[in-house]
Amino acid sequence: MWSDEQRKAASERAKKRWADEDFRQKMREVASSPPLCPTCGETEVAKFYQDKSGKRTNAYCRECHKARCKERWHARSWVDRWSSRAYKYGVTPQFLLDLYNKQEGKCALCEAEPQTERGLHVDHCHATQRVRGLLCHGCNTGIGALKEDPKIFSKAISYLKGR
Repeated sequence: MWSDEQRKAASERAKKRWADEDFRQKMREVASSPPLCPTCGETEVAKFYQDKSGKRTNAYCRECHKARCKERWHARSWVDRWSSRAYKYGVTPQFLLDLYNKQEGKCALCEAEPQTERGLHVDHCHATQRVRGLLCHGCNTGIGALKEDPKIFSKAISYLKGR
């Protein structure tokens, strides 16, 4: 998070940059030039992310952008990935590590070790943002597919038991 002081300093730097006519001219030229993905050389505008006015919002085409994001995400250790989640859910990274150790690195529902490179997901209540546990991808998406509704879960159990 940026402090107010950092935010103001960044704003002042941006104002100073945009006050320079040479900089504004360069930005106009860049905006009017055809897009060129630095990775694959794609030039078709439709294959880039665009804002509502049709201007591209990213230097890389969609496919290269997705690949780069995935590469950066998976290059991080699972502790780093969880640290970003800890902030989001209002807990500490140590809390998540303790939860991981408590669950012995296994899913809280099926008690299996994760079989995908995604590892365990931080399961949380969407209404309260309270962390409930760590789940494998299958259990996490299963809960989501049943809309986290206990009534639907009960019906699903009855259905599986043959009513």
